[in-house]
Amino acid sequence: MVEGPAASGRGLYRGVCSNYLASRREGETIFATVRETKAGFRLPDDPSVPIIMIGPGTGLAPFRGFLQARAAQKAGGATLGPAMLFFGCRHPEQDFIYADELKAFADDCITELFVAFSRSDGPKTYVQHLLAAQKARVWELIEQGAVIFVCGDGSKMEPDVKAALMQIHRDCTGSDADAAARWIADLGTENRYVLDVWAGG
Repeated sequence: MVEGPAASGRGLYRGVCSNYLASRREGETIFATVRETKAGFRLPDDPSVPIIMIGPGTGLAPFRGFLQARAAQKAGGATLGPAMLFFGCRHPEQDFIYADELKAFADDCITELFVAFSRSDGPKTYVQHLLAAQKARVWELIEQGAVIFVCGDGSKMEPDVKAALMQIHRDCTGSDADAAARWIADLGTENRYVLDVWAGG
């Protein structure tokens, strides 16, 4: 159960879902809604298609499922295309969730793993900084037809990620800002730049 002192300092915070489930009796029916994912926000049907996943914080959730599915595909004999996961959190000792699992996926060549820490020792690092640092590899996958997935904060993170990708396009092609903007828009139209984002607080 999610339960602890409220961030406001007044009273106790109780997680809605976990407390609801904990209050049910054995054998009781649970009502939930299962919804289709946003258009295109799913692994490509062909496991050899490269993917780039960008998901700081809770934006990691769908990508953990993607990586578990890729691991199952590999175990079933499928040939996997390259994958890159860019995950961001505050501190490696505090909120690097699923660290062991993600590192194991990287060790097993399910994905390349890049983690940004914004509150660790040294300068604040965010996923868009890692994208820029890996621009040659990112561009290589894009040229191979990679699908780029972005999940998480839509108010600041996604625009910063989009700007970093557009800068990569400019750096790697010599294009101008207008051409880079058209390029990223075209990727969206082709379901190769796919978002599941929400307003950050």
